[in-house]
Amino acid sequence: MRLVTFERLGEERIGFVQGEKVFDLTLCYASLLRKEGVAVAMRVAQALMPPDMLGFLEGEERALEEAERVREFVEEKEGEVEGPNGERAVWPLSEVKLKAPLKPRLMVDFSTFEEHVRMGFEKLGMSIPQEWYQVPVGYKMNPYSVIGPEEPVIWPSFTQILDYELEFGIVVGKRGKNVSKEDAMDYVLGYTIVNDISARDMEFIELKAMPLGPLKSKDFDNATPMGPCIVTKDEIKDPHNLKMVARVNGEVWSEASTKDMHWKIPDLIAHLSKDQTIHPGTVMLSGTPGGGCGMHVGKLLKPGDVVELEIEGIGVLRNPIVKT
Repeated sequence: MRLVTFERLGEERIGFVQGEKVFDLTLCYASLLRKEGVAVAMRVAQALMPPDMLGFLEGEERALEEAERVREFVEEKEGEVEGPNGERAVWPLSEVKLKAPLKPRLMVDFSTFEEHVRMGFEKLGMSIPQEWYQVPVGYKMNPYSVIGPEEPVIWPSFTQILDYELEFGIVVGKRGKNVSKEDAMDYVLGYTIVNDISARDMEFIELKAMPLGPLKSKDFDNATPMGPCIVTKDEIKDPHNLKMVARVNGEVWSEASTKDMHWKIPDLIAHLSKDQTIHPGTVMLSGTPGGGCGMHVGKLLKPGDVVELEIEGIGVLRNPIVKT
């Protein structure tokens, strides 16, 4: 299932995409319940499947099971579904605006690609510390910086060097603590694409001044495009073997694969959940693959550029770069 958050007539809703149509999950669910004889179908639907992705994910496995029932119901009705009171519940994708599929509860950007790490340390005149191979490392990000497909990345006033970072997003769908590597994939809801926009000149200052992880270099409004959807894990045969591509103005700048992740998804979940509860709606980022940003291929963004990130099986995340 391809889960989305979409805007229609100024209101944000959640849904799923089939072909070129988006189906409102809450309204379709209410229609299903009414068919089953639930008298207060809309009220029950809003409680069990609220029109907000974070609220939906709080339902964990039951929410996904009910969403799958909705998908089967839609197929049974051959896509001709209305809300319980005749409300419109299906739109062409061309008539809605896709938003970021999720405003994360928490974002953690891990550094899983050895080649990118090596390139980064070389820029600082250093080699990879042996400690990098002992535990997955990363930093926590600002969920309020997340934007959706087609939304503009606003060039920050404090940088002259802006860059993209092509990253694989893993969405947690189940609450847990001290999760073992063997059980870790049970906690994955699905996958998305994330662009970790970076102000490189600020980043070099921050990391040299105190190497605790970036702050302003990656934390500003519109810094983190995400989307276009969350693809549930049953749709992806092997998340550790997905082609990754970045294009700027239609030209391929980066090509990579998730197979090169040194730290795999179970490693990330097991480490993050040690003595800390992970919650539905947490998004873990893979970090950037080797050559997965402009700096590492000798190119940098300029105002007016359009960045497209594509990951096999998920789709394309497209955003313009705007300087005001």
